[in-house]
Amino acid sequence: MRRVLLFGSCIVLACEASGFEPEYLVDTLRVLAVQTDLPLAEPGESVHFTTMWADPNGAGRPIAWAWGTCLNPGSAQIPNCAASMTSLSLGTDSFSATVPQNALDGVIAGEFGVIFAACAGTITLSRNPANGAPVTCTDSSGVVGRQGFVWGGTRVTVVRGLRNQNPGIDQVLVDGNAWGKNDALVLDPSVTHAFTYTATDGSAETYDIGTGPITEQLVGWFYVTTGALVAGYSSPDASGAFDMTYTPPTSGRTRPVHLWLVLRDDRGGLSYTDRTFSWR
Repeated sequence: MRRVLLFGSCIVLACEASGFEPEYLVDTLRVLAVQTDLPLAEPGESVHFTTMWADPNGAGRPIAWAWGTCLNPGSAQIPNCAASMTSLSLGTDSFSATVPQNALDGVIAGEFGVIFAACAGTITLSRNPANGAPVTCTDSSGVVGRQGFVWGGTRVTVVRGLRNQNPGIDQVLVDGNAWGKNDALVLDPSVTHAFTYTATDGSAETYDIGTGPITEQLVGWFYVTTGALVAGYSSPDASGAFDMTYTPPTSGRTRPVHLWLVLRDDRGGLSYTDRTFSWR
């Protein structure tokens, strides 16, 4: 059984960029990835979810969170999970939940869905009919718009006897040079640059479900606050690295630029990291 990705390779609604800007451009409150410690879980197991999120223009404003769960919604669409939620509560940017014991009743593989909502205001645990969200996000001026509210979801495949480890990000490079997370990197704005990252050994696991060995496929995702990327994602090159060409913006180079990197496998596993740089 290959991993069936819930809501696509991107967390739809959460990964959606504002206006007609490319998906990789992060200019508003976004949840870029939700990692679980058990991409494949069994009934009764506790699963922990952590988020990589961004609010580049929020000036450090507080973000309120809510989380809900659903079981076997019968569809890969987020609204169907939201409509059949079995729980909904306020929380933080991480979340833990226990897979129900009846997750595999009548099925070989089940789906434990998780819905999240992030709000630059106050979350009310009541459905908003205007946008279909399972919660309402408000501030002193009324309902918060897309600059300050996002919701989406992910899910865990429930199956017995199978495991999947999250892939790992090993080394990050810029123009072929190692780039540490805390490096004070300064780039030349007059030329393009190459962002690259590698996966740790064994990230693409091989498994067998009775039909012969299958090796996971990995995809690298890139997000940035300004400038242009050739694309928002990359397949591994011949060496197994994930490469992306970056073109600096022609204006607005007074602020540091934030780059987020997400490595995904095709069975629900992922890892993430981020980097910041400024201009020469």
